[in-house]
This record gives sequence, structure tokens and C-alpha cells, in this order.
Amino acid sequence: MYAINFYSDLYLVYLRTNRKAHTIRLGDKSEKYKDGEIVWITVGQRFGRRQKLFSAIIDRVDVKTIAELSPREIERENPE
Repeated sequence: MYAINFYSDLYLVYLRTNRKAHTIRLGDKSEKYKDGEIVWITVGQRFGRRQKLFSAIIDRVDVKTIAELSPREIERENPE
């Protein structure tokens, strides 16, 4: 099973209140993550302790270039 980890604790509130519905990852992850796959959602530093929040099902994996991202998608990705 794969995990989608969020490094910043700022995401914790968004994830716990179900206000985060998608994430942007650099690179083509279509081979790693598949539609319908179950993944762990975690928060924590790289190579450090991570807190498992819950499991989630991937509805869809879209691959886009940075130029194809809308301002809304970028804004919703980062709570800062």
C-alpha cells in the first residue's frame, strides 16, 4: 500500500475537516497511483515520524503540465 504524505502541519486541519479533495505531485505519478487504489494519508517530516490520519481511495489520477494547472487548482493545493 502506498502513502500520500503531507510534510507541513498546516495540511492537518484541511485533511481532518475534509476540505482537501486533491493534491498536486511533481512528475508523472500515473504508474504509481491508480484509480480505485487505497492509500494512507499521512502528515510528517521526510525521514521522520509520520502520523497516519486515515485511508483514502483514489478516484482519479490526472497528469498535467504546470502550464495546464488553473489558478484555482494551485490555490487549493497550498493552504499557505
